[in-house]
Amino acid sequence: MQKKEDYQAIERLYVPHWLISQIQGTNFDLVDHMKSLLQQDGRFNEVLAVERKEIEHFKHNQVSLRSLLRTPFLMVSPTLQTVEDWRCFVEDTPTTFAVDELRRKVPPLDSLSAQAIQYTNRRFLDLVTGLVNMSVLSAPLLGISTDLAKYLQELQPYRLRMALGRMQDLPLFRWRFNSPTFWYEFTGSTLTDELIAHQIMLTSPEKTGHLPNLAGWGELRLERAKNETFADAMMAYECRASTAATLFRLNQNTLRKRYFAINGTSSKMGNQPNSLSWCADTPQNRLHATTYTWLYRSALAMGANAPEALIATNDVYGKLFDTKLVSADRGVNITRAMAADTRMAVAPCRSCGTHYLASNTETKIEMHSSFTCPACSQQLRPRRRRTQRNRKGGGDE
Repeated sequence: MQKKEDYQAIERLYVPHWLISQIQGTNFDLVDHMKSLLQQDGRFNEVLAVERKEIEHFKHNQVSLRSLLRTPFLMVSPTLQTVEDWRCFVEDTPTTFAVDELRRKVPPLDSLSAQAIQYTNRRFLDLVTGLVNMSVLSAPLLGISTDLAKYLQELQPYRLRMALGRMQDLPLFRWRFNSPTFWYEFTGSTLTDELIAHQIMLTSPEKTGHLPNLAGWGELRLERAKNETFADAMMAYECRASTAATLFRLNQNTLRKRYFAINGTSSKMGNQPNSLSWCADTPQNRLHATTYTWLYRSALAMGANAPEALIATNDVYGKLFDTKLVSADRGVNITRAMAADTRMAVAPCRSCGTHYLASNTETKIEMHSSFTCPACSQQLRPRRRRTQRNRKGGGDE
């Protein structure tokens, strides 16, 4: 009998648990490596984008660390951010300004430190190349641009090994979450799933408003077997049978039976969650809807078609949040509606620049020039329970 995960595990659309464990282990090892370099020479903070005192916070804030490590995202990103930076090592062309600056910033190294950097570079690059070939959402998972993810995906392994030799002892990674607000929330143990998602979008070079949003459902022509596979995957993420039947032009009664076989419960009935205004009703709704849209458009940018992008988004979105506010059905509605009309727009936060969904409906229009995201307005922090003192006769004890 197939497990629910078996229906979800479509190649390049599903991040398997063993790969998440590998990401988490690599996160730990690379943080330890950065800590060692900073203890050796404080000047590494220019290269690694983190201070030693900040790295030390990991020992004292285990709750925040567990929240951070639970996600499938790397806590580091490449020091070389563009295709041109990598090409000068892959093709042995003249170095870019960014590479020259990186070399200038690296302090003198002893032989042991140089060997440690080369070893961790190999481990980091192995994970990067594995992810770009295994997931259409590798760019957001790694904190790199879509262009760089596509470039690394096309390279033969031997060319990357040769490039690694030319890089020698240049550190290939740096701390990803380098905004002051991150450390403020981390040390205060107020780092929620929503704030982590905000930091991930903030530190990604790909912004929601710059990514493609047209998926071409009308022109999509898939074989019946592929439609059935995609429908099963969507229903494994608890998309209603009626929604899956509409998307993939399949018999609804048949899919209701399939839904029960996959999930062990009947598919929901009743009205569909099709309100776009929901996305801006609360700060949490806005954050979740934005994250879902960002992941979906990131998958489209990597060449996924609409159903592939939805499946990959449901997978990573579910691994990022303990409590999901955007169901698979609502995600279908949000992504399709935003490609067809302008009732929801994308606006950059005037404080941090992160792109968020903004209302553009008749009842609520949010001005792009004055838009502030939920994180910068401190609306995503955990709510504290209010306590009342017991009083006798209305007076103080």
